Amino acid sequence: MNRAVPLPLKPALVGNALTMAASLTAGAQAGTGRRVTTPAGELAVREAGQGTVPLLLWHGLYAEASMFDPLVKRLAPDYRLLLISAPGHGESGPPTLPLSSAASGAAVLAVLDAFGLERAAILGCSWGGIAGLQAALQAPRRVSAVAAFNTPFGPGTSDFDTRTIVWLTGLLGNTAFFGRRVAAGFFSRRTRAQNPEVIQQFVAAFPGRAPRALQAAARAVLIERESLLPLLPKLEVPVLVVSGAEDTRYPPAETQEIARRIPRARFFTVEDSAHLTPLEQPEITARLVRELVPPR
Repeated sequence: MNRAVPLPLKPALVGNALTMAASLTAGAQAGTGRRVTTPAGELAVREAGQGTVPLLLWHGLYAEASMFDPLVKRLAPDYRLLLISAPGHGESGPPTLPLSSAASGAAVLAVLDAFGLERAAILGCSWGGIAGLQAALQAPRRVSAVAAFNTPFGPGTSDFDTRTIVWLTGLLGNTAFFGRRVAAGFFSRRTRAQNPEVIQQFVAAFPGRAPRALQAAARAVLIERESLLPLLPKLEVPVLVVSGAEDTRYPPAETQEIARRIPRARFFTVEDSAHLTPLEQPEITARLVRELVPPR
């Protein structure tokens, strides 16, 4: 078993706030999309990139597929990218209930089928990491590798704070007020100070959402989530586990210990990022992806 060795990665200056925000807007306009019926619901999937190496991307709860746009800009020349909007998010339909982690993994495989792909790598952030790992467990021959960023591996919780967040999602999930509340714990100090436009883009997505569909997704991911811990030793594919140095939900030290249970895992900590590392540090993320799944 490869030991999970922490390697804090220091970001170079990726650019000013206007550059990153512009890349979000421009990236959202690129690519073509379709809707795919899956066990988790009807999902909107956008295709981008000019390369031949297939890579599926699934974002986290409360985020959007557009969070990957700065990353798409860096990977598009060498990869065929499929950006999945999670159930209850973006242009996707509401989740099919009950929504299990296994259903999310099966949804990934359904997207592969819909696009005629026998095999692909998966990059997931938070919920997307769960979906990618579940897909690898269900069909290891169809998943070449998984990059799990900011991912919860344990079971969901039903403590007061979590139940309150889920309740508020149904009540206020389509408001900028709630978006700002969520954003307060998702971004690093550097992003808050230097790239506030990125946070504004994140918050701006909330008013267009369906609160009940978003609440159903939140309940499934935050409260009803099954633990991956007993399954991790069964993973056969290479797995990249990445933590944001400022991710208070799933701290690096805790995640590193969990990563040691995965036979073919590598672990990295990325500085100046919190719970949305691929958005906050797309340059480092692109480098890690290229190391995990080299372009042809």
